[in-house]
Amino acid sequence: MTSDAADDQVQLPGAARLVTRLQALLHGPQPSEPEARTARGWLDLAYEAAYGERYHAAADAASRGLESRGGQEPENRLMLLRILSGVHEMHGDSAAAAPHLAARVALLRDLGRSRQARIEEELGGMLLREPDTVEGDILARVAEELRDEDRAAGTGGTDETGGTDGSLELADVLSSLAVRVLHDEGPEPALELVREAVGILERHDRQEALAGARMFLAHTLLLTGESAAALQIADSVLHGPANRAVRGAMAMLKATIHHHDDRHDEAVESAVTSAELYSACGVRKGAASAAALLAGMVSALDQGEAAVLAWRIAVQQAELGEFPEARMLSLALGQQLLELEDHAEAESVLDALSLRLGSSEEDLSTRARALMGLGHAVTQQQRPLEALAHWEEAARLFARSDEPEEAARAHLAAGALAASLERLDEARRHYEQGLELARREEDEDPLTLVQALHALGHLLTRTEDSEGVGYLQRALDVAQEHGTEWQVADITDSLARGYVALGEGTQAVAKALDAADLFGAAGDERAAGGAEVFAGKVLLEMGRPDEAEAILRMAVGEREPEQDLLLEALEARIEALMHQDKADEAAELRRELTRLKRHRS
Repeated sequence: MTSDAADDQVQLPGAARLVTRLQALLHGPQPSEPEARTARGWLDLAYEAAYGERYHAAADAASRGLESRGGQEPENRLMLLRILSGVHEMHGDSAAAAPHLAARVALLRDLGRSRQARIEEELGGMLLREPDTVEGDILARVAEELRDEDRAAGTGGTDETGGTDGSLELADVLSSLAVRVLHDEGPEPALELVREAVGILERHDRQEALAGARMFLAHTLLLTGESAAALQIADSVLHGPANRAVRGAMAMLKATIHHHDDRHDEAVESAVTSAELYSACGVRKGAASAAALLAGMVSALDQGEAAVLAWRIAVQQAELGEFPEARMLSLALGQQLLELEDHAEAESVLDALSLRLGSSEEDLSTRARALMGLGHAVTQQQRPLEALAHWEEAARLFARSDEPEEAARAHLAAGALAASLERLDEARRHYEQGLELARREEDEDPLTLVQALHALGHLLTRTEDSEGVGYLQRALDVAQEHGTEWQVADITDSLARGYVALGEGTQAVAKALDAADLFGAAGDERAAGGAEVFAGKVLLEMGRPDEAEAILRMAVGEREPEQDLLLEALEARIEALMHQDKADEAAELRRELTRLKRHRS
């Protein structure tokens, strides 16, 4: 591919549908190392490669720029030499940077720019990478000296807008100093330095340096909470001369601001634009970040297909850049597929991730989460024994990665599945392990403790073990302090059913009616009706048909129950009436029951 990156603007089809753009981005050919025709073109390609942390490619592009048309022009040569020395400094190789820095200083002297040559020779790599704290102090001192010199020379006054004229050397020092100040003191003090540097470049009309400086300004404004000003600067960069890496960064900044302000359409457009620009110039980490932001946004907007495509792009870009973030992005893709109930594809993604991570002891937490998702995927494909194995392994990995609360949840999931398969001893083992872990984290995560107590208590009462009542009562106590109204109602309902299993009908009825009231207060009328029907059926079994019929009639008479609950209540009422020798009333209800069943079928 050939392009002159300074002039070649990526044409984005504004009317294209989002899915079409994402498919093109995912399935289109990945750019090889591009070519340029001029020194300026190579300069942009070198900058883009450096921004994408492809330092070898950046150095190669800058070297080729020196040999290209326009490479002997002083300004082009100065910028290319700066890129060459800067790339080596960013890569931590000051020795490799030194000859290029010396060549630039010599050229500056040949051009009569002795002051700039002196500053760059004295400061060296401080102007090319993030300076350390000591170097920051040196830069602050030099900046103040340059201000004094500028004022003495008549270039440090104020213009009609109140800004200092300043020198280009001062702008250079201020930009590097601002990076250190941002790191040490925060965005507010850094902002003034960046604004001063940008103002100097604007008054000297240094367009080749302004895009990068304004990008720094926009990000600093965002960090200080001045999002409207940041958005304005980002737009000015996007509409001016800038390479694709800078434009991708500004589109990403716009996406972040629009997303924060709930401007969904603008956020989505900016995010996909950023991903396209970053991908086109090989800034893999930026493309992955933009695609991940986009995926989260469109997922929240229930655009499932677009979300899956965006996650796939994020994974692809991270893998091309060989970034460790690819693992978490693959996990997010798998979870998105689970949400969309594409269980087979979710299994494929999560199984591959688990296998890839299983070859080392690194990132046990991510592998455990992949196994949890994998368990859900195979459960939905009717392979519960595989799910049990995945969740058991996930619990072990969470424990090894010092995440007891996640290990507890894995054991509880495995216990619930084992219980549904009537593997009750196995279920009890998992519930007890989950409870032990949840107790350790009670202060941090009381709701997992509620879940563990509830699950174990329910299982034990189901198997007629009276010890379960104690666990359920403890779950109720914790839920009343930390849980929701519905959780309290649900545990109360489990107590009612547990008392039945233990043959304590009177207590079961009392708890069931309590649960009905609690479900009603929590706004779950179906569950409230279900609890009342359960109470009525227990009374019926206890030989108290008159009380049973009254409760069953109330269960469906005071609310609009769903049909299955209404049918259950009618069948129980018919039985209660027959026990009271009220055959005519029972016959009338039987006709209603028959009519409802016919209507249902």
